[in-house]
Amino acid sequence: MALGAFGHHLLALPERALSLLALGVTAARDQIRFFRGKWYLYRPRPDDIFVVSYPKSGTTLMQMMVYQLATRGETDFRHITIVSPWFEMELLRGGARGLEVPSPRILKSHLRYWMLPKVGRFIYMLRDPRDVALSAYHHHVLMTGESPCPESFVHKFILGGFAFQSWFKHVSSWWPHRNDPNVLFLRYEEVVADLEATARRVAAFCGIEVREEDLPKILEHCSLDFMKRHQEKFDPRTRQAFLGPGEFIREGKTGAGRKVLTPETRDILTEKLAHLERRLGVPAEDPFSGVFRLRD
Repeated sequence: MALGAFGHHLLALPERALSLLALGVTAARDQIRFFRGKWYLYRPRPDDIFVVSYPKSGTTLMQMMVYQLATRGETDFRHITIVSPWFEMELLRGGARGLEVPSPRILKSHLRYWMLPKVGRFIYMLRDPRDVALSAYHHHVLMTGESPCPESFVHKFILGGFAFQSWFKHVSSWWPHRNDPNVLFLRYEEVVADLEATARRVAAFCGIEVREEDLPKILEHCSLDFMKRHQEKFDPRTRQAFLGPGEFIREGKTGAGRKVLTPETRDILTEKLAHLERRLGVPAEDPFSGVFRLRD
């Protein structure tokens, strides 16, 4: 069969150009599949609860907390994604069957604001970008088996992002809505510092009544120790029938990311954060303003 002029042009393209073209085609196909699912297959419910974040910002912890609050401490589930589905991933699979879980639905998402439905409640997790970058590094090692230089990985993350997303663009998308009545902004650092205060705040925001006698059990199930002892319920590799070395739930600590910043990377990050702070018009007294100012 004759290739034609277009086919010959394709064959003449360098390998990298062909790879970029293939990625573009795949991205376009996924966008069509996602928006088709969002508009025609997904059926919003007014009590839907979206747990949203840039990847590696405490998403799994918040999914677990909301599920524990909604079920009075239920742990009899095989994997967190079964009881708290990943919204966009289910739609990308070509359907919405996986989203049909009991109300209130707890839906995970890493999407920017404009891409999500506007029905329901939204909990947005915000985390120090240095710790996000380091956590992204460990996730990359876990999922690929590769071990790049941590400093080099974090540097590239600051410049371009992780999983085809920019941390700066993600935060920019959600920042203007942090005071919307159906949006709850939370700092990861504050969540892990005081699980009980966070649980009470999340319960009030979601309209979930929590019995005092259930709270100790709920908080224990949200603890790092409990989640580490039950890795199989949270590790994304569990559902892929592959569980190699390494742990998905690691330390859950804050501040470790600053240790892998080279002086050059720190200067770049400081400048990018200052630019983002000016562009967003962040008031000095804003409770979240600290995320834009590096502190050692």
